[in-house]
Amino acid sequence: MGQPPRRVAMKRLLELLRNTDRSMRSYVWRAWLIALLPSLVVSAVVTLALPESTPPLKGPAVFLVVGVLFLSPWFETLLMWPVLWVLKRFIASSIGVAAASAVFWGILHSLAAPAWGLVVAWPFFVFSTCFLEWEKKATGRAIVATALVHMCQNALPALALVAMS
Repeated sequence: MGQPPRRVAMKRLLELLRNTDRSMRSYVWRAWLIALLPSLVVSAVVTLALPESTPPLKGPAVFLVVGVLFLSPWFETLLMWPVLWVLKRFIASSIGVAAASAVFWGILHSLAAPAWGLVVAWPFFVFSTCFLEWEKKATGRAIVATALVHMCQNALPALALVAMS
């Protein structure tokens, strides 16, 4: 008997996220799609089930877009670095480290809006895996690759902010 389809799919996604042999541009697009598609489904379900759960983002659209699209991906990536460093001291598996990081970031995002953590958990698993894999080559590359994937992930919410203003 073969493995269950979900396990095979997850194994394949992890293989794609672990492969940093291609160009960073190719990796960023691949990782972004891996982060985006499941998070869109979770976001739609959460929005339909809990319409009041959207994050309380207020202010001029230009500032929100700059913050969501440019500042938060770099800032959160820089904050992710020491979080991952600490988690690696306690958890041997890189999947476990990425999962613990995703839970941590989900909890932090839930402080702004309770259900928001559900929406960001999967992307932060992808971001954390991205960082851990690129860090094997160089920490600077890990920061850049992770922030770029995060920026791509935040592009749709940034566009939504512009559309709503």
